[in-house]
Amino acid sequence: MRTIITFLFMIAAMGLSAQDAFTASTVTMTLDGSSNIHDWTSTAGEVKVTGVFKGENGRLTAIDQLVVTVPVKKIKSTKGSIMDNKTYDALRASKFPNITFKATEVSINGDQFKATGTLTIAGKYRTVTILAKGKAVTGGYEISGSYDLKMSQFDIERPTALMGTVATTDDVKVNFAVRLKR
Repeated sequence: MRTIITFLFMIAAMGLSAQDAFTASTVTMTLDGSSNIHDWTSTAGEVKVTGVFKGENGRLTAIDQLVVTVPVKKIKSTKGSIMDNKTYDALRASKFPNITFKATEVSINGDQFKATGTLTIAGKYRTVTILAKGKAVTGGYEISGSYDLKMSQFDIERPTALMGTVATTDDVKVNFAVRLKR
């Protein structure tokens, strides 16, 4: 009888060892746009990713309760503080301090990810679908992708300078990479 119980515990332990739990360890995010005179890039200095990340044999197999939060005033532009302040004003940072994405559904097909949820920017929310790719990396897993948005979708007034002679375009590309560790 003792041998059977030991055998069952060994099988259970082998099944548990194949399960991986991941946590978000490093997140990078940039926002790329343009104006009538130059391109610009802003970097999110802080991005918080929470959720339940499950895997098996080093591969991510499920993501539940995914929430991404970006504090607006942690976004910094390569063009300096004047551009930063225009960004904060356009995003109404004093009233809406965070940009958030809350997934309602995440599907994984091999290394292809599809997350549908609510993106909230400057107090306006839209249902969006974000596509990404994943890959196993040393010590964990990485998910990366991009999302194209239009500021007008969120009623954001495009930043301008020099009495309107310099104006940003409506299009912004959000690039991201999330490193998960076991």
